[in-house]
Amino acid sequence: MLQELWKIFFYLVFLFRQCKYGEKVTAGNLNRTQYSGKWFFLAVAAESKDSLVKFSGMDSAAFLLAPVKDTQMLQLKAEMRLSQSMQCMFRHWTYHISNETQELTLEGQPYLKTEIFVKKDNECIMFLETQDKGSETFRRLMLYGRSPTMSEYGRQEFEHRAECMNLSDIFVLKQSREPCEI
Repeated sequence: MLQELWKIFFYLVFLFRQCKYGEKVTAGNLNRTQYSGKWFFLAVAAESKDSLVKFSGMDSAAFLLAPVKDTQMLQLKAEMRLSQSMQCMFRHWTYHISNETQELTLEGQPYLKTEIFVKKDNECIMFLETQDKGSETFRRLMLYGRSPTMSEYGRQEFEHRAECMNLSDIFVLKQSREPCEI
């Protein structure tokens, strides 16, 4: 009985805690070495299901984040396992880092801005992508982890963060098969 009361207490504390974003990192201050390496795409939250359609075909995904030598750029490469065929699909993106703005900008997509949120333990990173001009407008929060699995607490924390940002629709990758090698 006492154990159940503690669970309820901690759940309520978790539920009603304030929406603080102390982990936001300005793009120019991102430690590119610390956050380089392999990441697994775990979940995405958006304002509507329409903004999640492109992710629904993914089963799992592995990413490699690396600074581009002697530039203010980051290279993001991905191997995504498709749900239907279980085949792997390769993609890559180049982000530009500016010390003048807080966001990363994606090459070829001038209206897309990416804010970065990191956790103190360096085991997860979140990108908040916002595009308020152009042919498609959206806001979505993407969660990446150093491990291909997510703890229940990690999932609840991500859902809470999404809720605080008014991102009501969430898609968690099924990961029914191992991610493709990157």
